[in-house]
Amino acid sequence: MPMQGIHILIADDEQPARRKIRSFLKEDIGVDSVLEAANGLEAVKLIQENKPHLVFLDIQMPGMNGFEVIETVGIENMPAVVFVTAYDQYALEAFEVQAVDYLLKPFDQERFRKSFNRAVEQIRLKSENAAIFQKLLGEINREKKYLKRIMVNAGSRLFFVKTGDIMCISSDEKYVKLHTEKETYLIRETMNSMEARLDPAKFARIHRSYLVNLDFIQEMQPWSHGDYVIILKNGAKLTASRRFRDRLIGRF
Repeated sequence: MPMQGIHILIADDEQPARRKIRSFLKEDIGVDSVLEAANGLEAVKLIQENKPHLVFLDIQMPGMNGFEVIETVGIENMPAVVFVTAYDQYALEAFEVQAVDYLLKPFDQERFRKSFNRAVEQIRLKSENAAIFQKLLGEINREKKYLKRIMVNAGSRLFFVKTGDIMCISSDEKYVKLHTEKETYLIRETMNSMEARLDPAKFARIHRSYLVNLDFIQEMQPWSHGDYVIILKNGAKLTASRRFRDRLIGRF
């Protein structure tokens, strides 16, 4: 039985390609909404804000490519993906084997329907997607294990903040705040997800509400009940709870 209420994003810098996919989707009664992105930055923003079930993701796009979109959004936050490309590269066979399908341009409606049906099955098995994308990204770029930059949205502007410029990260309900020496940026993310995606040699969890960049720590002072006060180089003070203090002891 087909799934109902599927929300879809088409991310492709070529308008004819987006129009073609949209026209094929019109014939499926299970599709509830279709959004479009003309580049990688827009794709990241729409995925984070709208949480689509399925993304038709072009590999070659301005701003950032399809793999960088996945890396920026976070593997654990990605919906099911059908890759769209005009280039038949070795990695495409890996998508097929792993049941994450791809469309090689130009494609017809029959090939599209095959990809769409496979993608719907991936939505049913979403818990398996993280392992699939992790293996794929590891093969594509083994050296980019941890984030080196984070995309932020300030009004109508989208830009990157280098992780090396972040002094600390604090939690704010369903969001986190990235604190640099000059600015603070709010992004929709969890502390656990941020901790997993940052280099543990550079960032340490000192509290359930704080991650700190070790390069910005000035000193540690014992406080009460086994807690510590962390003083940053700009004078800001953070609490390092007893639960997390061992992650800092011996690092300086």
